[in-house]
Amino acid sequence: MIAYLIRPELFSGQLRRVEIETEGTHTSGRTVVDWWQRSPREANALVINEVDADGFFALLGERLARL
Repeated sequence: MIAYLIRPELFSGQLRRVEIETEGTHTSGRTVVDWWQRSPREANALVINEVDADGFFALLGERLARL
């Protein structure tokens, strides 16, 4: 998301292991996040799970006004 690149302080998240399921019959292609850190493998992604909505929409309005 471009907003994260412009104002990363609006977002917060956690480092977690993320993988794409490629072998499951019913879940092939599913993104799997190890939220509870049960895997011995190290985290490979910052998963954003919180956003300052007011700040985000202020940024969006600010950028749209420049068009």
